[in-house]
Amino acid sequence: MSLDYDPFGHEVMRDPWAFYAELREHSPAHYIERYDTWFLSRFEDIWHATGSDSFTAELGVTPEMVLLKRRPPPEIPVFTSLDLPRQRAYRKPLLPSYTRRAAGKMEARVRALAQEILTPLIARGHFDAHQDYADVLATRLGGELIGLPPDETMPLRKLVDEQFHREPGQVGASEANEAAGLKLMTRLAEIVGERRSRGDHHGEDHISVWLREDFEGAPMPIEAAAANAYVVLVTSSEVVPLAVANTVYYLCERPDQRQRICDDLDLVPHAFAESLRYDQPTNLLGRFVAHDIEMHGQKLRAGQGVMLLWASGNRDEREFEHADVFDIDRRPQRSLSYGHGIHKCIGEHLGNLEGRVLLEELLRAAPEYQVDPDGAHRSYSEFLHGYRRMPVRVTPGREI
Repeated sequence: MSLDYDPFGHEVMRDPWAFYAELREHSPAHYIERYDTWFLSRFEDIWHATGSDSFTAELGVTPEMVLLKRRPPPEIPVFTSLDLPRQRAYRKPLLPSYTRRAAGKMEARVRALAQEILTPLIARGHFDAHQDYADVLATRLGGELIGLPPDETMPLRKLVDEQFHREPGQVGASEANEAAGLKLMTRLAEIVGERRSRGDHHGEDHISVWLREDFEGAPMPIEAAAANAYVVLVTSSEVVPLAVANTVYYLCERPDQRQRICDDLDLVPHAFAESLRYDQPTNLLGRFVAHDIEMHGQKLRAGQGVMLLWASGNRDEREFEHADVFDIDRRPQRSLSYGHGIHKCIGEHLGNLEGRVLLEELLRAAPEYQVDPDGAHRSYSEFLHGYRRMPVRVTPGREI
């Protein structure tokens, strides 16, 4: 296969793994002129780049921002697109909600919600493990953390789906994608504005924090609070459901591994971690070159884009033995599953908790579940990968 790699290419969006293997082997610092962007595909290069001041997030991190130069408005700071020390100032107030201890305190709530959602699905005998189960739980919990009205959380989540929907041949957001994004951001800004006008900022949810804290010496503007709420909503509702659906699929394909887990649910966290490594939902994120740097004999120049191919790094044979094998006995020392460096995902502990509980409850209730392979469909996207449709059949009536 030639190095005809394009992140928006149909075959890459459908199945990138062969392209990533070629990049890692033959062009680890790969330049595409039309985007004026470099693509890093090896684990060690990505690990290093996320901790290096040679790269900046200030000009944008998403594929749209880096590849298509649709840069974020500088007057609307979002913690995922800031460098130190500004990044720490915007991220630190949220940290108490995402520590390992805070996640542990949420386990009873997460488990009760998982059982509430799963019970009628098991009684029905068939459901979608992504759409009907994992997505509902992750979105509801994310909405609670942000402070969104409960009756609006799922409709707002639907707008996220509409914004990220892609058709073959599409490069970047379409008019329909942009309309959904605008509608979502407008409603989030209205919610924040309504909360501010009511003086409703005494809780522990994120909107309360954004409204009562000063950032860089001033209250956070409504538009900035809405933009930060958007980022949390997208990440909290996308990554875990995709990873859970992936795990459901890969365990069904490997009945021996699934049986071992059903016999010993203490293996669930390892299966979830391996799923995140093997098929990372956050496919790629980017930076810009802050000052000239050389990598693999190539000169990366200040102002050029750099895409970090997270999913490729997690399949790098230099870091993981038999990297293309799904193995619940793997215990890696390092992983890129939640990123690395100052922008490592703030929700790592909560995400692991949600994934573990969702899988534990499903395997307890339906250890014999079967996936409909014809109905299982992967996300078609340059940004987020994994199974977005995961229909399963179970024995109905089992008590949870």
